[in-house]
Amino acid sequence: MKKKDLWVHALFVIMIVVGCSCQITDQELGTDLLPPGDDVFLYHDTIFEINSYPVSGQPVKTYERGNPSRLFLLGNTRDTIVGASQATIITQFNATSSYRNGPNLVIDSLVLYLYVGEYQGDTTERMTIRIHELTERIYRDTVYYSDYKAEGKYDPAPLAETSFIPQSHTVYAFLIEDQEYLDKFYELQTDTLVFRSDSVFKDRFKGFFIQAESDSRQGVMAGVQLNSSLSQVAIKYASDSTEVDSTAGQDFVWSNFTINEYAQKIGIFKHDHSGTHLAEIIDREDADPRYCYVQGMAGVNTRFSFSTLQDWLDKGEIAINSATLVFDVVPEEESGLSIEALPERLLVYTELDNGNYEYLYDYIILTQRDDHASRFGGYLSPEAVSMFSDTTYSYRFSVTLHFQAMVRGDKLDNRFILQVSDPRDNPKIAKLWSNLPANRKRLRLEVVYSKL
Repeated sequence: MKKKDLWVHALFVIMIVVGCSCQITDQELGTDLLPPGDDVFLYHDTIFEINSYPVSGQPVKTYERGNPSRLFLLGNTRDTIVGASQATIITQFNATSSYRNGPNLVIDSLVLYLYVGEYQGDTTERMTIRIHELTERIYRDTVYYSDYKAEGKYDPAPLAETSFIPQSHTVYAFLIEDQEYLDKFYELQTDTLVFRSDSVFKDRFKGFFIQAESDSRQGVMAGVQLNSSLSQVAIKYASDSTEVDSTAGQDFVWSNFTINEYAQKIGIFKHDHSGTHLAEIIDREDADPRYCYVQGMAGVNTRFSFSTLQDWLDKGEIAINSATLVFDVVPEEESGLSIEALPERLLVYTELDNGNYEYLYDYIILTQRDDHASRFGGYLSPEAVSMFSDTTYSYRFSVTLHFQAMVRGDKLDNRFILQVSDPRDNPKIAKLWSNLPANRKRLRLEVVYSKL
């Protein structure tokens, strides 16, 4: 045998000896630090018997909350997983004392500016945004939801529209030339109240209904930052109230009407699952799907429960050391969703008998403790990294306190909801493995506990 081969065999034998000498069981770990007779035994179980099926997302609050950096979704998407989704916007704009109305008014131009911070989807095809006049008043002190019915509350004939190739961090201008709308200003040439009283102003100028569509089959969603100072209504005008200089002719000036936190805004979402497998199983409790689905924009959630929890509890009195809920992501080659297309974070809630969602104990406690709710988990994370196989991903949740409360009988609700953590701002989709035994990965609860 060659010397090189002898070294290889020797190294192999050494690795076997070292490996055998280091083997200990989970129950032996750390017991050498305990006094005699105080052995603590930890047990590890994985609970797979979890019923799950997709349900329609509950409407979410999408009205203005004063967040200056918030992006309102606008556009449409289409795919074979969840079908077609659409996002539209309603917004007011504010009165301003900088506009000095007076006789002999001449309007040179009236323009709505919208600042788009980002896009999600196909940005290679043209997108068209249409601006409609809102005909029904909305109010700053009213709560509005994503299922707000806008039909019949705006003029179907657009005031303005423009088509473009989407580009992030861009301001788009919409020139309003509709004479009936311009007449709203001409009719108020001598009025001294409308442009100085915000409430009276919004009774007359109720705002805009904004919709968009893409030429792309996939579609695209724009994130419009309405609270940006770049989003506004601007008018270039001249009247007897404006200053006159020595130049001949009329002296035109600009006045700006802001769209900030004092203007109410509503995001409206619609979904159509027609033509997808999801349409056949959504909201069906008897469904036994291979996949779990979640979608932002209040589209699709997953409802799940522990079907054999009581059988597991009947094993005896226990104390939960840790409980981790694991949702594994279906690989891109099977799901058709790239990692970039997945939501960054999901959240789990308890669903109460009245249909409301309630945060789990772990999330509540961690939020109260120096805002450490991130420790609750739910972030998209790599599960396995190897030179010889593709990386897999999962969403993991720490549910120790909540599961212990269920064990003690303090928390009797056994119905949970999985959804995107920011459903009003996020159109992304996740496709996850359900609890079917045939799945390569399965929805599961990993529990470490002690017997009492």
